[in-house]
Amino acid sequence: MTQSVSLTALRTFVEVARLKSVKEAARSLGVTSGAVSQQVKVVEQRFNVLLFERSSRDIRLTSHGLRLLDAIHLPFQQIQDAVQDLCHQRPARNVMRIITSPSFASSWLVPRLGRFSDRNPYIEIRVETSISHVDLRRAPFDVAIRYGSGDYDDLPSTKLISPRLVVVGSPRLLEGNPAIEGPEDCLNFPLLQDNDHADWPMWFRAHDVRAAEARSARGISFADDALLIAAAAASQGLALVKDIHAQDAISRNVIRIAHDSSLSLPHSYFFVTQPDAVRKPHIQAFHEWLLEEISCRHDAAAAQLDYAMPAIAFPADALVPAPRV
Repeated sequence: MTQSVSLTALRTFVEVARLKSVKEAARSLGVTSGAVSQQVKVVEQRFNVLLFERSSRDIRLTSHGLRLLDAIHLPFQQIQDAVQDLCHQRPARNVMRIITSPSFASSWLVPRLGRFSDRNPYIEIRVETSISHVDLRRAPFDVAIRYGSGDYDDLPSTKLISPRLVVVGSPRLLEGNPAIEGPEDCLNFPLLQDNDHADWPMWFRAHDVRAAEARSARGISFADDALLIAAAAASQGLALVKDIHAQDAISRNVIRIAHDSSLSLPHSYFFVTQPDAVRKPHIQAFHEWLLEEISCRHDAAAAQLDYAMPAIAFPADALVPAPRV
């Protein structure tokens, strides 16, 4: 006869995996840390595998732990959601977990999610961010919005938009200095850099300003576009950011377009989901809403970005960079 393992032990494992902490899982479950460790040990002994790799700093799932979490996290979440709905006498919800980059989430997705919720009040959105690509087959997410080439291991995907790089600066910075008439004039300003110090040299090369390469790689660097936009808004210099990330800040006049051209990029944003999720009504509703939002481009900043600036081709002699979020 197959030896069983208690639901309590499995629930404890899911909570430790979710919170990445025995102490936090104990607080969430209302038990002691020792009781949590004991329940995890019960599961490990039952399956004769190690579920977590433990160090002095953190706790991480092993491959066996990831496999088990992928199999059981959703049923436990559905039970929790059903109990909450029953307690509050609410209609049943459809929960959708989304993973995307910090820049896309903060600069574009989050400011627009209210419109989706107004239209779909019984679909609950949970957004998380990561700068690395999460394996949807093993991670507890229904949808990923990814910036890349579109090669996602046979997962269903839809191209959303191909962003372009645009030069932005604060109104105070641009009004307090000589006008930028040609691309070389950008060198008169501090240049805010991406992590790899690659975007500005590539931008100048695309505009055939070859002598600028050494100077164009200098400056403070930032991990993502959201930080670059914040630094530009603080008048720290000019930034090269994706147009889709800059829309809201431009519409609020926090930043302005500093030069009237944009640079096409070799990657795009894609909607990616799991094969068994693609036909679910709440996933389809979110997919359709995303496409509608991107096609409408609601604000005046989008019109400026779309129509005022010619797109310069990505330099043919440039190495295609790794996708930067």
